[in-house]
Amino acid sequence: MDYSLALKVIDQERTESLRQRMDDVGCVFEFVVVAPEEDSLIDEAMHRLALNALYEQIMASQLDWHRKLILKLPSANYPEPSMTWALDRAIATPLSRAEIRKLTSTEVYQRGPLALYGHFREPLYLAQFEGGEAEAEALFREWLELLGLEDRDDVVALNWVKGVKGSSSGLFDNDNVASRRETWSDYFDARLECWDIWCLTFWNPRRRTLGALAASATKCTRTLETLATGQVHEVEA
Repeated sequence: MDYSLALKVIDQERTESLRQRMDDVGCVFEFVVVAPEEDSLIDEAMHRLALNALYEQIMASQLDWHRKLILKLPSANYPEPSMTWALDRAIATPLSRAEIRKLTSTEVYQRGPLALYGHFREPLYLAQFEGGEAEAEALFREWLELLGLEDRDDVVALNWVKGVKGSSSGLFDNDNVASRRETWSDYFDARLECWDIWCLTFWNPRRRTLGALAASATKCTRTLETLATGQVHEVEA
């Protein structure tokens, strides 16, 4: 498949504002929202195109992190970021209506399968929401709205890391470890035992948008490295 085909990234100004506010409080999710052509067939291939747009966003974020680190810590000697993104190896698992409902729920935010709010609210290091739960939930709801992630019968959600090897909890079945797949991107390889990996896409036919999100220990690790230096405060991974 040719993943070079571009979808139109929408709400760029709003997206950048939201991304900055999420970074400011310690959220570690990368995301993008794109719109297909009016007459496009929205199938799995189109979701993969949205993942390609997400890859471009992640790489732009990593390169920006690297640039800021080198400017502030010229002796850090960090190599320029690179990342594999073998979409042809990625396997999509459709989510049920109940699973989508769990993604959007803020009633309980402990860690566990599809507990998206829990990872948004309390990543590897605690997110700093000065306004408490009200601020966290409001930001989470704004993020879901931008992504097009709603508890509606016509919203389609695909999980791209179900059954991937390497995490102790999260988006995985509790089946035979030997049957689990290897990761298809090294973005998910820098794992820590207490952190799950995420990669989801969403089609919202009412808005005609495709949203994509991803997270892994990679960003947590780099942010923790940055916090340890006490010198770089605006970091993307």
